[in-house]
Amino acid sequence: MKTRSYLLLMLVAIIVPVACLSMLGLSMLLRFEQESRFRSIEEVAKSTSLLIDGEIAAAEASLRTIAYSHDLQTDQFERLHTLLSATTTSPLTWTLVADYDGNGVINTLVPYGTPLTRRSGDWAARIYDQQKTKVGGYFIGTRSKRGVVSVNVPAPTAAGKRYVVAQIFDPHYFNKVFSRNTLQDSWIVGVFDADGISIARNRQPEKMVGGKVRPELFEASRREREGIVRHLTRDGVEVYDTFVRSELTGWTVAVGVPVAEIEAAARATFWLSATALLVVLGGAVGIAVFFGHRIDKSLRNATLAAHALALGRVTPARRSQLNEVNVLLEELQRSSQSLVQESAARQGLERERERLLDSERAARKQAEAQSEAKDHFISMLSHELRNPLAAISAALSVIRLPSMPAAKTDKAWEIATRQLRHLTRMVEDLLDVRRVLSGKVVLEKARVNVGAVVRFCCDSRIMATAATSSSHEWDIQTEDAWVVGDKTRLEQVLDNLLVNAIKYSPEGSRISVRNTTLDGMAVIEVLDHGVGMEAEVLPTIFESLVQGPTTIDRSLGGLGLGLSIAKGLVELHGGTIAARSEGVGMGSTFVVRLPLADASQVSATPGMPAADPLPD
Repeated sequence: MKTRSYLLLMLVAIIVPVACLSMLGLSMLLRFEQESRFRSIEEVAKSTSLLIDGEIAAAEASLRTIAYSHDLQTDQFERLHTLLSATTTSPLTWTLVADYDGNGVINTLVPYGTPLTRRSGDWAARIYDQQKTKVGGYFIGTRSKRGVVSVNVPAPTAAGKRYVVAQIFDPHYFNKVFSRNTLQDSWIVGVFDADGISIARNRQPEKMVGGKVRPELFEASRREREGIVRHLTRDGVEVYDTFVRSELTGWTVAVGVPVAEIEAAARATFWLSATALLVVLGGAVGIAVFFGHRIDKSLRNATLAAHALALGRVTPARRSQLNEVNVLLEELQRSSQSLVQESAARQGLERERERLLDSERAARKQAEAQSEAKDHFISMLSHELRNPLAAISAALSVIRLPSMPAAKTDKAWEIATRQLRHLTRMVEDLLDVRRVLSGKVVLEKARVNVGAVVRFCCDSRIMATAATSSSHEWDIQTEDAWVVGDKTRLEQVLDNLLVNAIKYSPEGSRISVRNTTLDGMAVIEVLDHGVGMEAEVLPTIFESLVQGPTTIDRSLGGLGLGLSIAKGLVELHGGTIAARSEGVGMGSTFVVRLPLADASQVSATPGMPAADPLPD
């Protein structure tokens, strides 16, 4: 019997598709029932909002009548107080009239003539200037000393009287609005203002009114005018809150129904359906197990063969009751060699992929380091250019001043000249590194005594540091060593190394410079006892824009190009330059190796200048 026959019997026996469709239909029915419940709750929220809007609209109409009344325009406040007190229908609402400065004129909460609040703020001025009705949020009344809300209507500007008429409501006033709707005892109905302050509530109003509503409810009401949000109330009850925000007042009415109440029917239906479904699936599984057991024996041989193939070998095929399994075993046996070859090829590709990934990571790391070095270089260049330019600008300003003493003018010229030399040096460094990197440097080669170059550069640098009150202990050892090269460029190389040693060595530390000959090479060593370098810095120390740590005052400055220029110039002379350091705070050593000139080059020849002697 073929496998498809067994599978067909299993599919007929298992009614999973029917069960899935049943669950889908049940889910849709439950969702429709839940949405219907939500719609009814939403209608309650909308009707409550409309009732509150009606109360506010009625109050606004009454206030507008007062604002346009003859008594208010003629300042007949006592008569107006009497009329308003007589028409007041509830002790939970009263009328207030205030002038432009916030001074109370009439308050029906107290008898006429009672001193009222003076200069209560600029609220009246804002409402009067806007000439629009303003429905306020929850606040503590200065006279009633309790939480209230208000509807404020300004007197017309044409009347010439700058008054604001306000209807004050105690939050309990709106309880009658709640009673007009059929609400279940478990429902929680509340009203909050645009700031999220609770104005009215049907449950625990004495505790909840005046406090902030839950953040999730408030944020949802700010995003949408109406909607549903599930959250935990301040009472600790998990509810579905249906809210509606009024366009008239800016207040939001929220009707919360406990989640348990909404989902109770759904849970009962769900468990009943789940039980029936489990029974049906249990029967289907039993049938599937029966037929699966018959198939298992036939497929076991195929499983063993596939496992052996995964280990790189194939067991002899065994006959089974399924034709498809027999064909599969034969194909597995024939495929073993192909899979072995494919596995070998895949491993080679995997190794190549890992190599490419390592290469990509290294390239990305190098690019990130170069980008960081570029940003750092731009920052340093800006700093280095700013200082001399500022000094030159200041010096020129002094020179242009009339009747300036000659001594001060000369001093200003001296400052400008010195800073101009500094700028020239930086520009020359930039040009040098560009020429070195592009291979455009032309060497004027001659016989050069390396010992004389070392002595000259050290003496020059000692005199330069002495002029700046900087002191170091120098240990200089030189000997004659002849090379063929550009003397000026070699002096530039050594001077860059000396400046680097001075720059990163503390005052009074020792700097050692010596040159020797070794294995046909002229060797120059510059050793300092300064800040040293980390092992991670050494591979990139001769790259452009790389610079070691500097002091906070940046007294020595620099663009981080010196070592890069030195390396390029040394290599143009056929030599090498290297750096080593034992670590931070352990000092640094730079070693330059240049090929010695042979005997024929040392002897004077036409077109080759004579060698410099080593000074005594």
